[in-house]
Amino acid sequence: MRAMRLPALLALLALPSAACTLYFGSDEPVPTDPRDPRAPDKPPGEDPTDPGPVEPPKPQCGTPEVHILSVYETSSNHSTAGNAAVTIERPGDHILVLSAYESTNWHVQLAPGAKVRGVHLIGYEPQSVDLPNIPVTRDSGCGYSYPYNGGGCDTNVLFERVEARANAGITTFHGCYQASQWTLHADGTAASNCNTAAGYEVDELISKCDGGGGGGSKYTWEKASFMTLTPPSCTGERYLRRDDHYGVWVGAILCSGTNQYKLYMGATRTDRFLEVADFAGHGQDHCELANRSFKIPDEDDITSGGCTTCAVGQLVDVDGPPVYARANFGQPFQRVQSRYWADLTTTFYSCGVSIP
Repeated sequence: MRAMRLPALLALLALPSAACTLYFGSDEPVPTDPRDPRAPDKPPGEDPTDPGPVEPPKPQCGTPEVHILSVYETSSNHSTAGNAAVTIERPGDHILVLSAYESTNWHVQLAPGAKVRGVHLIGYEPQSVDLPNIPVTRDSGCGYSYPYNGGGCDTNVLFERVEARANAGITTFHGCYQASQWTLHADGTAASNCNTAAGYEVDELISKCDGGGGGGSKYTWEKASFMTLTPPSCTGERYLRRDDHYGVWVGAILCSGTNQYKLYMGATRTDRFLEVADFAGHGQDHCELANRSFKIPDEDDITSGGCTTCAVGQLVDVDGPPVYARANFGQPFQRVQSRYWADLTTTFYSCGVSIP
């Protein structure tokens, strides 16, 4: 599976997108019918029409976000319209661009907190969507590969058309030649049933709009009161931020100044926040939750990723209450019942950045 991440996306986080004007006109000529897309087993670069490297679009965060889900077909059976199921878990205000060459009925489900203000349907054959009371606009075209593979469905043209019509940058793109199910997760990544067994690939462009507020190592925190399940080891001001990557709220209580703090987690901002525990250390990798650029190639050395001022306090053995725990950097956190000498944490974190 091939996924692309844009290198300079974090600098775009603080930029609001322009107000969107939804209009897809029908006065343009229909592009040439791309009936012969590149075969999925043909290596990139062998197609004589392959345009080669192109400048990627400039993904953009803000309100609304623009998300593109695109295929050539949902199945190889073209006798009837295909069906495509889309679940939007990402909270916020969105414009959906749903694109397929073959006729497709798009079925969209929205998780709590997700709002769609408009849908763009793009295809050569008829497209439909079942979101009630949502403005729908239509245009011809298709594009499922990135970089564009020169096979007929021109993704570059699709990007240009979407940006021009929506008057906004693209937040995410998820493409595959053949797929029929997608879930857009809270962090902007997507899971699909792309038919990789047949040799098809997933192509993605993702702008990391995770509530982090700007580039560099800093997240955006808000000063807010929250309760902890266990007595806190620090008594300073309290701050919160939403972490869409892990699907939790992260709480911080200042200990000594703004560079030393105790971190907690909650499923919602009104929960009693739980300790963050580690069963392969005592919290060294948790600095990821405070410092967005934190790395730890050696789990036993908190400074191994280059943060020379990073440190943790005394080891704490949590035994009994529920905690959010994991073993290693980058793994998801699970809510578990803590056990003796199994789920360890620390009295404070210093992660090379100040909070707020």
